[in-house]
Amino acid sequence: MFRYVSTWLAASFCVFIASDVVAEETRVALVIGNSDYDHVANLPNPENDAQDIAAALKRLDFEVTVGTNLDYREMRLALRDFADASRTADKVMIYYAGHGIEIENNNYLIPINAELRSDIDVDFEAIRLDTVVNSIAQSPGLKIVLVDACRNNPFVTDMIRTSSTRSIGQGLARIDPGGVLVGYSARGGTLALDGDGRNSPYASALLTHLEEPGLEVGKMFRKVRDSVFQATEGYQEPFTYGSLPGSDLFLKEPLPPDPKKQMSEAEIAMAAAQINNELASDYTQAESRGTVYSWKKFLEKYEAHSEHYLVAFAKDKLEVLQSEAEAKRRKRNREPWLKASFPDGKLEADLTLEQRKLVQEALNMMGQNVGSVDGAFGPRTRNAISTVRVANGLYPGTRVDIAFLRLLPDVPAIKALQSDTARAYKQEEMPEAMEERLQRALKILGRSEVVFGYFEGHLYLAVRSSRKDFFTSSEFANEMGGHLATIGNARENQFIYNLIKNDKRYFRKGSSGNIQGPAFGLYQLPGSNEPSGGWVWITGEPLTYTRWSKGEPNNYKGNEGYAHFFGVPEHTRDPNYWNDGRGSHTAFIVEIE
Repeated sequence: MFRYVSTWLAASFCVFIASDVVAEETRVALVIGNSDYDHVANLPNPENDAQDIAAALKRLDFEVTVGTNLDYREMRLALRDFADASRTADKVMIYYAGHGIEIENNNYLIPINAELRSDIDVDFEAIRLDTVVNSIAQSPGLKIVLVDACRNNPFVTDMIRTSSTRSIGQGLARIDPGGVLVGYSARGGTLALDGDGRNSPYASALLTHLEEPGLEVGKMFRKVRDSVFQATEGYQEPFTYGSLPGSDLFLKEPLPPDPKKQMSEAEIAMAAAQINNELASDYTQAESRGTVYSWKKFLEKYEAHSEHYLVAFAKDKLEVLQSEAEAKRRKRNREPWLKASFPDGKLEADLTLEQRKLVQEALNMMGQNVGSVDGAFGPRTRNAISTVRVANGLYPGTRVDIAFLRLLPDVPAIKALQSDTARAYKQEEMPEAMEERLQRALKILGRSEVVFGYFEGHLYLAVRSSRKDFFTSSEFANEMGGHLATIGNARENQFIYNLIKNDKRYFRKGSSGNIQGPAFGLYQLPGSNEPSGGWVWITGEPLTYTRWSKGEPNNYKGNEGYAHFFGVPEHTRDPNYWNDGRGSHTAFIVEIE
């Protein structure tokens, strides 16, 4: 998630430049990053972002108190102690990164041990944002609270609502802080992103601009906002509530002017506008070409503007292209794992029946669907060979030559990775000729345990994870390059069940003795006729097949709108039927096409 909050924070704690004397100020900051939650999905970035923002503030002469993964008592005591320390400070900032929710127009920051089984629990297990704001309201100086918690509500699927009229919103509600500047990483009522690296896109932008000499705070906010907006393709827009003083504020003082080269403000503004326009135009041209050469030429031209966010984006794009080119080079030159013979100097491989079956299995692993793996290269197999050749820049046709064999994933090695029970995979275990979809998915899964298999060219992964929310699991599946599984027929349903049936950890007994299994991509649209109306696949494809257990779906207790595998012992031996549930789960099925 972008921490627009952070940017506001640091910005406001800048040094006042008064005439020719810099007043010595007292600057204090409290930085909290909650990542490891006990009862909902963990967050990858808040702890990193808090540590990096704290380090930047220390370099800007803030006295910083840092707290990570704080429970309710620790958060309350940290805020209490900081409120006392900030009473006489000239600049006061609080930065929070972690989960936050809005209920009935009130915003709450969530400690790591909160359970929040009902909407009224927030007043006893979470910290009201109003309390945080009020804790520093008596300070005579500039006061800023930065809130990096504009995510989806992770408790919403399991939270009992004590009143049907009590609202639970997404993101955080807007606020009128009165005397305290409050920054959100995303506009009120919208969501922010976490990103894929050590820091969120917002934190990365903030850390880029925060210590830039002579950058006025208001302009810094605008530059960070533009960087975040660009990086998220318009999805996320940081926002602040309250206002800054009218005088110019700097987090880092301007460098002394060069007496040999003085420019008027108008000339500086005109030159900057010209550079920005030219840079943006060249960036667009380089992006349209999308080649290593075009990005290298762009970066050579703007080497002196390395701090500009478009230059940073260009560096990232060049790095990705170079990495992809290197991977393709290695693939083109590697020794094929399938040792075929080429008699009499022929270009076409002379394959045994077993080798032809391996080629078909490899094609299926690459997303093709050759039908039966029987060693007979019929129309579907020949079409798959031709598709793979063209997609990888080889001459069209159906020839199985040395260049084609180099493309194939190592079927025996990948099969050796498979297990009847869920396990985590390390990158060093992967064979050189790895199937690319599986490689990406396992890299993103990290230490999460999984079983995987292939069916009709699609890759399926059953993930055991602490991510219990349906939509959070869906976002995770998207990161892996797929979606929560859709099931189109009985064969596909049985394949998925066979994938998980040997690991009892994928199933748990309900209070009535029924068997609860992993979730997949079927859910019910809000406002549908209960209990069987409005069920749709998350991909939008038609719902042509169902396997509801006897008496299901039943919308038990009026709060069931997500499908999962299910079995009732007295009705069926295997829990390969479906049930409607509340959306909380300990495992989910991902499908990558």
